[in-house]
Amino acid sequence: MKTYSNDCLLRNNKKKYLFTILLLATLSIMGYSIEKAYSQLEDSQLDGPAMDSTKDDQSKSLSKDKSMSKMFVKITSHKNADVVEAGELTINGTSSDSRSRDCIVEVDWNNNKPSQIVTPTGPGGSSDFSTWTFTYAKDYHEIEEGPNELTSKLTCINPGPLTKWFSVTLTGVPPPFPRPLPIP
Repeated sequence: MKTYSNDCLLRNNKKKYLFTILLLATLSIMGYSIEKAYSQLEDSQLDGPAMDSTKDDQSKSLSKDKSMSKMFVKITSHKNADVVEAGELTINGTSSDSRSRDCIVEVDWNNNKPSQIVTPTGPGGSSDFSTWTFTYAKDYHEIEEGPNELTSKLTCINPGPLTKWFSVTLTGVPPPFPRPLPIP
């Protein structure tokens, strides 16, 4: 068996330690550089001459217009902190869904899963989620007394996959009791 002096072992451990530090530093710098070079732009659209090198001028302008249109989803029927009666509630909303995008809108109540697909009401028919509606009812969840967070979620495959969310928190109050009839 070969014996090593303490100095030799210490030197080898220092080399391993130094190599590990240099490797971690290099990987960190590479990761940072890659993230900066390929950072996720708004709506995950990469834009610029390198991406458009094989397109003609007309398709370049269409590509830039497409990447400039922002994805969004919004509950339009209610605002944050609105007070509503507890029980069944219908909400309406809009989204950036269009013919060039393949999108779907879902909603949930207080992050209750599974989320529910809304009813599309856009002018493009049964797959046009540019406008939509949903009723919170007993078959999913009614509005309760107190805070109720309603979240809409837009998921698009083209371009994408991309997801956007929009939430409002409504305060549910008890429904008014029927007035007593006057005694004749």
